[in-house]
Amino acid sequence: MRMLLVGVSLLAMSLPVAAYAQQSSTSGGASSQMESDASYMVFFAFDKATLTDEARQTIGDAADAYRRTGAARLRVVGHTDTVGTSSYNLDLSQRRADAVARELERQGVPAQDIAMTGVGEQDLLVPTADGVRERQNRRVEIMLPAAPAPAPVVAAPAAPQPMPPAEPEGRYGFSVAPLYGHNFRETDQGDDGTENDLAGIELGFMALPGYLGGVSLKQGVLWSFNGEDDGLTGRTVASIDFAPDLGMFQPVFSINVGGVYGKGVQDGFVAGPEIGFGFNIAGLTLRPKIAYDYQFRNPNWDEGILWGGLDLGLRF
Repeated sequence: MRMLLVGVSLLAMSLPVAAYAQQSSTSGGASSQMESDASYMVFFAFDKATLTDEARQTIGDAADAYRRTGAARLRVVGHTDTVGTSSYNLDLSQRRADAVARELERQGVPAQDIAMTGVGEQDLLVPTADGVRERQNRRVEIMLPAAPAPAPVVAAPAAPQPMPPAEPEGRYGFSVAPLYGHNFRETDQGDDGTENDLAGIELGFMALPGYLGGVSLKQGVLWSFNGEDDGLTGRTVASIDFAPDLGMFQPVFSINVGGVYGKGVQDGFVAGPEIGFGFNIAGLTLRPKIAYDYQFRNPNWDEGILWGGLDLGLRF
């Protein structure tokens, strides 16, 4: 009887020990679960695919997380807002994703570990109607899949070489334009003055085009006709431009100063205003324009030259 009581007592004492062991095993299994995926967002200016200093810092954080967690592959997905056509926005989103991928490579992430794509105006972060500018939709998402376990400690890769300061996008520009003009007064030898027309091409070089504009140099090669003194004519002017960058649309107001020479014009200095309306499409600019040259050799304001043209420009 005494032995039976001792056996029962020992069995009762063993039960709490078994329960504690089972609880510890369950707790250990919960601590080994994977963490959630990490995501970083890089935002862009309207109709741009260039990186700001803030964007490079965010990309640097993603690169650090890649090295720290040992993630096998990064996903880089470009997005746009709803302004513009679907095909243009798809191309713009891919250019944004490419800019982020190149910066990740510069900061030490191997190219083979980056999966890059652009989805255009699909998958909006902030739902909007068509044609609405929304900064949070102009983004690139960098997604790091969760690692199953902490990465082994490895030597840190060499620090990236300092990147030289980036020049502003579209610092210079070149344009070619058909040009037509009507000269309201040409004083020929032996008469009181006639009118005539001029037609040809104009080549333009722009420096520092931007939100506040810049300066331009324009050279026209024209032919004078419908007058008393027909023949080859030249027009050379420099201008100060005010051109606020509104994305796809860019109005331009300029003040031209220079000279005209050759057949069908009064050789001498000219000055006057110019107004244009530019449309930026995939790096090219199409800009109809009108201008008026006051001829200093003619005393009246209505004895100048009225011009009309259509610039086809390229920034670089």
